[in-house]
Amino acid sequence: MIKLILKLKDTKIEEFDLEKSIINIGRSKENDIFIDNIAVSRKHAQIELKEGSGYVLRDLHSSNGTILNGMQIDANDHELHDGDAIGIAKFEILVQGLAQTPQVVPKAIPEADVEGTMIFDAARRKPTLEPAVSPEQKVFHWPVLSAIKGPGKGKEFKITKEVTTVGKGVHDDIPAEGWFVSSPQAKISRRGDRFYISHVGGFLSSTKVNGIEIKEDHILKNKDEVEIGNCAFVFTQSFTEPPG
Repeated sequence: MIKLILKLKDTKIEEFDLEKSIINIGRSKENDIFIDNIAVSRKHAQIELKEGSGYVLRDLHSSNGTILNGMQIDANDHELHDGDAIGIAKFEILVQGLAQTPQVVPKAIPEADVEGTMIFDAARRKPTLEPAVSPEQKVFHWPVLSAIKGPGKGKEFKITKEVTTVGKGVHDDIPAEGWFVSSPQAKISRRGDRFYISHVGGFLSSTKVNGIEIKEDHILKNKDEVEIGNCAFVFTQSFTEPPG
């Protein structure tokens, strides 16, 4: 039997004893593990018992990704072992009760290597919920928001802060204009090597990514187009191979 323990930070929320071959996780109530949080997709991730390989975890093309032992996974099968930690938004699901022999799994890098990494007791270190940057991965660079429409067309605004504001106020980091545009209208937040945009303006205005109106914590991907009022920007985040 697989046992899954849902936690938020150090608080245990619920424990699941599941004997099913397929376990669905997400914000929709029909999921086996229901997580009522806006950062969790309706169908976020899935655990399946596969003959000959035990339980595997896969991401269901969620908006904010699924983390396994500190590393972001894709929609392919990723084998689970006893003691694994699954990160979904700010939540953690601990895996217990698997009778498999543990194999080598990706380890989270030391807390000194990534700004904002959660710190745990050295004797019982757990992986961070944010994607970790290992020596084999590409090197992070601060992204750029390039104006392609509006008064600032042609300008590039480099994002070098943990929280960057966009709006029509004199104190906003990136200027934007238009009817009902607020100060600030949107904010871009850094989490590890990823960036999230959220709408913080009034209900009369909107913030769009690739033509779709967003509200809270929408992950920005390379070449995404952000629309605010009369302005439009392209988000560019580049990576380079590590030296050596």
